Amino acid sequence: MKILLVDDSLANRRAGKRQLEADGHEVVTTCEYVEALRLVKTETFDVALLDLLMPAESLMLGPDARAEHVGRETAIGFPLVLTMAMNVKFIAVATATNHHNHPMSAAVDWFYGRTVIVDGARVRIMHSPMVEGAKDWAEVLQRLLAD
Repeated sequence: MKILLVDDSLANRRAGKRQLEADGHEVVTTCEYVEALRLVKTETFDVALLDLLMPAESLMLGPDARAEHVGRETAIGFPLVLTMAMNVKFIAVATATNHHNHPMSAAVDWFYGRTVIVDGARVRIMHSPMVEGAKDWAEVLQRLLAD
């Protein structure tokens, strides 16, 4: 399968690429959601694996908002699902953030263990299993496809 992996953590991207390529998948990684949106529009992916929380980019922000918000952590995984569901049929949003420390991570508990359908795409929103200090993207993929 061709997989797009979007995560601002270099350690999580490297681990995911290594894990998923070991299972025979083609993996494209990026740390920017604007780049991820461009990739989904210009290439075909079977799966998108997304981080929930990433630094805000300047996309469509005015100068005052840029100064206040660019670089601040935002729950970009949710709007990415809605945008990517038009082109990708399997999507997982995974966070390694402790649900006691962040309200968006706590909201992930509402979805745990379930897959939802968004515009025909199968979407799983979950807390990521960890392996060797990084997200276990291979396990995230396995859970997404198992439903």
